[in-house]
Amino acid sequence: MNPAPSKLLGVVGHPVAHSASPALFAQRFAELGREDLEYRTFDLARVEDFPALLAAHPGLVGLNVTVPHKKSVVPYLASLSPEARALGAVNTLVKKTDGWHGHNTDVWGFRRAVGPFLANRHERALVLGTGGSAAAVHHVLAGLGIEAVSVSRSGDISAGSKAFGRPCLGYHELAEWTLKHHLLVVNCTPAGMSPRVDEMPDLPVQFLTPNHLVVDLIYNPAETRLLREAKSRGAEVLNGADMLRLQAEKAWEIWAEAGV
Repeated sequence: MNPAPSKLLGVVGHPVAHSASPALFAQRFAELGREDLEYRTFDLARVEDFPALLAAHPGLVGLNVTVPHKKSVVPYLASLSPEARALGAVNTLVKKTDGWHGHNTDVWGFRRAVGPFLANRHERALVLGTGGSAAAVHHVLAGLGIEAVSVSRSGDISAGSKAFGRPCLGYHELAEWTLKHHLLVVNCTPAGMSPRVDEMPDLPVQFLTPNHLVVDLIYNPAETRLLREAKSRGAEVLNGADMLRLQAEKAWEIWAEAGV
């Protein structure tokens, strides 16, 4: 008889039923012969209930964090890694004797996932959304020398709106010239994520061309409506599957170093 798992890990967010992380980590645990580990999903509608979640599951030793809590969970943590502090967002937590410590492996995952697809023409980017994933994308693009502009529902560059210290466009401000001069588009919003697969960001996709690279951080479904629309216009497309796998590898490295 196999021993019952004695250490619990998981992913916290809202919603999280669609998450591929449990299957991904179950495979990793099996490969390592770690029958003492279990990985679950924790649907948390309100970040204010995070302490109660921890209290209800004293066996928790590590967590992944997904939308919408990558920024809002930060005040509940004992410390942040330098990268997480710079971004103000986390996606990996590890329990230590003095509390929970936050890290950001989205940067690691996005940089390595998008790198092989970038070309010299990708000098400017539109980053859709202003949450924790968008913070990681901006960090990576800045490091690559790519000028990025945020796009949000509330943004309005004419009104002086800003995100990440930069001017922020509203979707209503996007036009043919905007897409012509921003050949990289990265969706960091949940629009189109399962089960609401008919949704997509309010991007004027009619102006996409074969010169565009459109990245959607969503991995479920594998091809979102945004990616279908982009591909139908000849754009190169990339979903979030590789980023998920890569950031998960880095998360496991962090947990293993902490003795999980």
